[in-house]
This record gives sequence, structure tokens and C-alpha cells, in this order.
Amino acid sequence: MRRKVMSEWDAKAAFLNVPDNGWSFVGFANALPCHPSEAEAIARYLHRKKLIWLSMRAGHGRVFPAAMRPGRGRPKARGVEHPPLIDPQLAGFLTQAHPTFLKIRLLLGRDPGGAWNEHQALKAEIKFAIAVEATNLMTLCRTFAKDHPTIPVTALRDALWLDRPQTMPIVAQTQPDLAPAGSEQFTEQPKGKRRLSKNLTDEERMISYIEAAGASGIAAYEIANKGKIARDRVAIIGEMFENMGTIRSAVVRTSDRGRKGTRYFMRKYGQPLIGEGGRLILA
Repeated sequence: MRRKVMSEWDAKAAFLNVPDNGWSFVGFANALPCHPSEAEAIARYLHRKKLIWLSMRAGHGRVFPAAMRPGRGRPKARGVEHPPLIDPQLAGFLTQAHPTFLKIRLLLGRDPGGAWNEHQALKAEIKFAIAVEATNLMTLCRTFAKDHPTIPVTALRDALWLDRPQTMPIVAQTQPDLAPAGSEQFTEQPKGKRRLSKNLTDEERMISYIEAAGASGIAAYEIANKGKIARDRVAIIGEMFENMGTIRSAVVRTSDRGRKGTRYFMRKYGQPLIGEGGRLILA
């Protein structure tokens, strides 16, 4: 007799259309139909036969379609789209700026500590190199702000401070536009030639001359004459900048009959072209 009843349940269950959000035992009893007191036993039986999916939680049962199998009475989890925490374009910019931050951290690691007069030459070299990298970062920021006018400058600045909170205070010392209280727009980059300050160090004066010379470079004797820097001092500073990867040097002549001499070029202009006999080929 019991087997006959069970086969009837199998037959009835085959025509059940269980909703995705499931039925309570009362709803299941009404749909089968059967007496509510028998609903749990029938549901357990059909669950073992894999005709439905029965979920029990805290003594309460819920019937789901056999193919659904949600965990612990809950519907299937649906994918939830989370907005990105940072603008993808800003994230790309931070990746572009990371090499500059790394150079600054490496330069800071070279600082021997102690008083300024104990390692004056080395500290001056590190300070100037950090200022150069901070200028490079400012140039990147200006380019990004120009190419992405819809992204506020404040958002760009906040992203930099969030990404590098230990390094940005050092950058802000020479680039006030990148300080937390900076303006909502970057100031225009100075155009034209600027008169060199008398208070510049030999290193600052020399790199300014090399930068102003452009792709054609500048001879060591010209730097010595313009900056009133001793020739041996020019050679030492030039070697320092070359080791830092800021400039290149080459022994060339600028005419067919001219004498060869050391000439300095900013590294960003690439390797200088030298022709037969050591003559510099100007683009």
C-alpha cells in the first residue's frame, strides 16, 4: 500500500512547476495536493529521488526545483557589479608614475644621514637628483591633466598621495602644485628662457645648460665658461650625472677640422649620432 502511495507522489511530482524562489511546506501541500501534515515526509522522499530540492533551516523547510540546489534555503547568488574603487585611467597613470617614485626612493636610500656639513657633496647630489625626478613627475601630471580634462586635478593629486603617502611630501617640497592644499588647476609651465639664479649650485647650473642646449648638446668648455665652473669640476659633475642616467657624454668634434672635446647631451634625446672622424651629426 505504501509503495502505491509513493508511486502516486512520484507521478504528481513530475508535473510540479516549482518556482525559483521555492515553496514553503504549506505551498507545496497545496500544489501537490496533499494534507499539510504529510508535506514534509513527501518532500523528503521526493528529495531523495532527486525530483525536488529540499532545504531545511532552523526547523523550517523550503522546496526548490531539482536543478536549482540553493544552499541552506537561499536562492542562487547573483552576480553583483561593484564599481571600481579608482578610475581606471588614474590607475594607469599611477602605473606610469611608479618608476619615478622608485627612483626617488632609491635616491633617499643613498642618503648617509647625519648633519649636512658631514656629507655636503653627496647630500647636494641626492637633493638635486630628487628635484629632477619631482620635476619629471610634475611634467607627467600636466600631460595627464591636459589629455584627460574630465578628471579633476584634485582627484589626480589625491590618487598620488593615496598611492605614495611617504614619498609625496618630498615631491611637494619642490612641486607645490602637488601638495595636498594645491590649487584645482596646475599652474602653466614656464615658457621661454629663464635667467639662471646666482644662487644655483654648480650641479644645478650645469644641468640647466645641458637641458637648454637640446639635442645638439653642449661642450664641456662652454659650460665652464658660461657657469664660471672649473674644468675639472665640470668633468666630475658630468660623470656624476652620467652615472645617474640623466645625461650622455661623447668625445666629438662639430666641424671637419675642429678639435675633439667632451660634449654632454640629455639622455632623453637618445644616443648622439657620430660620423666618420668623430664628427657630431646634427639632426
